[in-house]
Amino acid sequence: MSIQNNKLPTVLVTGCSSGAGHATALRFFKAGYPTYASARQIESIEDLKAAGCETLALDVTKQDTIDEAVKIIEQKHGSVGVLVNNAAIGIMTPMETISIDEVRRQYETNIFGLLAVTQAVLPEMRKAGKGRIVNIGSSGGEFTSPGGGVYQATKYALCSMNDAMRMELKPFGIDVTMIQPGAIATKFASNGVVLGMDEGPYQVLMKGIYNVSNAAVKLGAPGTWSPTQIAEIIYKAGTKRKPKARYRPGIVAKSLIYMRLWLPYSVWDRMFMDSLMKQGKNK
Repeated sequence: MSIQNNKLPTVLVTGCSSGAGHATALRFFKAGYPTYASARQIESIEDLKAAGCETLALDVTKQDTIDEAVKIIEQKHGSVGVLVNNAAIGIMTPMETISIDEVRRQYETNIFGLLAVTQAVLPEMRKAGKGRIVNIGSSGGEFTSPGGGVYQATKYALCSMNDAMRMELKPFGIDVTMIQPGAIATKFASNGVVLGMDEGPYQVLMKGIYNVSNAAVKLGAPGTWSPTQIAEIIYKAGTKRKPKARYRPGIVAKSLIYMRLWLPYSVWDRMFMDSLMKQGKNK
């Protein structure tokens, strides 16, 4: 177990029940940072508590849990030193058939909740004259694929908010950066839901999305990063003296972002649809 150095900034990580959030909390803790791992269900992060992290019940869609978690940290440490906004959900489904309630649910977690947590920590960060905010976005925040319209729209929105925060908060000594990974071998894809595979006019497309997504998030798949590898990038963004505005881990994330900039819409559309429809016909 690492010895925590109270001279280092205090770290708060959201969405730590699995994947990159879980690995990130461990990475900061093992480096000696006072680390608070949080999740909606505190029992889901009991192993992080056993490892030595402080744990908090924090649902980013519930303001009272946000306020209580931040209060606990600030009473002991004065301010949150590094905030890692990792909590997110994703649903893959066509724009025609997604329910408006599901649209709202994704925005409540991925955008409104992220901003609510950030707003809660900022007053004391400003008073301290220093701080770091690391927003976990997606390479899909800069391009859109079939079935991902709403989830990727939330990541587009985060790109905008991240850029505004970065400029607004720099004068107060607060650095803001964003991580835009591609495929990660985590439970996120399985926790996310692919809807429309069993019935309706988009069955073949959604089966293709399901097949491609599940292949992409297997550890060792080409271009897929492990949670530990992503956690290392997040740690770097949270601790480097002059962080980059955006980190894009992996060749796949970079390639797709730049391909979207240069390819004509007709070529981009055909590239995705032909591949996904072909995969959807495979049994």
